[in-house]
Amino acid sequence: MAKGNDGNYLQHSVEVAAAARLMDSNGLHVALAHGMAPFEEFETKLCDPAPGLARSRLKAALGLAGKEPQEYEPPVVTAYRCANASVQRYPNSAELLRTIGNSGLRGSVVEVCPDKHRALVKAWPPGSSMRVCRNSWRGEFGQGGALSCPDGLQAPWLFSMDPMTYKSGRGDDDDNLYESDHDRVSDALASFVRSGQPCIATLFVYNVWKEKEAFRCFAKRLAKEQDLGCLLYSITHRGGNCNFVALLYSKLDLPPGFIEDAVEEIEDMALAAAMQTSKPEYTTREAIMEILGADRADVIPAQL
Repeated sequence: MAKGNDGNYLQHSVEVAAAARLMDSNGLHVALAHGMAPFEEFETKLCDPAPGLARSRLKAALGLAGKEPQEYEPPVVTAYRCANASVQRYPNSAELLRTIGNSGLRGSVVEVCPDKHRALVKAWPPGSSMRVCRNSWRGEFGQGGALSCPDGLQAPWLFSMDPMTYKSGRGDDDDNLYESDHDRVSDALASFVRSGQPCIATLFVYNVWKEKEAFRCFAKRLAKEQDLGCLLYSITHRGGNCNFVALLYSKLDLPPGFIEDAVEEIEDMALAAAMQTSKPEYTTREAIMEILGADRADVIPAQL
C-alpha cells in the first residue's frame, strides 16, 4: 500500500463512491491493476506525530466505522464497517467493493507479489466471480488479459490503477506509472469504452512533485483520445508532494465536485458532531479539522 497508507483513504473514498454510482441490476465489472493482500496492517500507526490531512480523514472514517451506522454517513464509512476494517486489518479495494457489489461484483484483480497473490486466491478462489492473476499489470492488457474488457460485457465497469507515482519518460516494469505506459493504458480503456456501458476509470498516483503538470496532461490526453469526461483532484502531502486522482468517465452525468464530495464528506460528519456541542467556534473549517485531528499547518486539498 502507499507508504503509511496515507493515499488509501483518497483511493477508497473515490472507488466506493464510483462503485455505488455505477452498480445496477446487471452488477458491476471491476478491473483492479494493483491488488494488494485482502487485508494488511498499517505501515505507520494513526497515532504517529504529524498525521496530515489525509491521515486525519482516514482516522475519522475508521472511527465512525466502529460505531453504530448513522443516517447519511459517507459510503466509505459504511464499506469500512462492513469489511470490519481496522488499523490491524485494513482492506484492499476488492474487499471494500465486495461490500457494495455482493454477488453482483465480478471482474479481475492483478497482483505481482507471490504472498499477496496467494492471499487473494484464498479470498477469491477459482470459480468465484473474481479472476485473480499473478502478473505485472503491464502483462494483463490486450486480448484476453485480465485488465481488458471481456467479450459481450453487459454491466457497468470500474477500472482502477494505483501505481506508486507518475514519472515522465520511460521506465522498467516496476510499480510506477510512466509516460511510456500511455498507449497501453489508452488501449485498455478503449476496449471497455467500446462495450458502450457506463464506466469510470480511476488513476491514483502518490508523492508527485515535479511531475504534477505532466500527470494532468497524461490524464487529459487519455480522456480526449477515448472521448471521456475527466475530473482531477489532489491532496497536498507533507513536503509539498501531492496525492493525485484522475477520474475518467462515460455514459454518466457526474458533477464537477464528485471526487471532492467523496473525499471530503467525512468533514460533514465532523461538522454535525461539532454543531451538537452548541459551540459557535466549531463552525469554522479550522476548528472542524481540529476535531478530525488534522495538523493545522497542513494544506487544504484543491480541485484542479
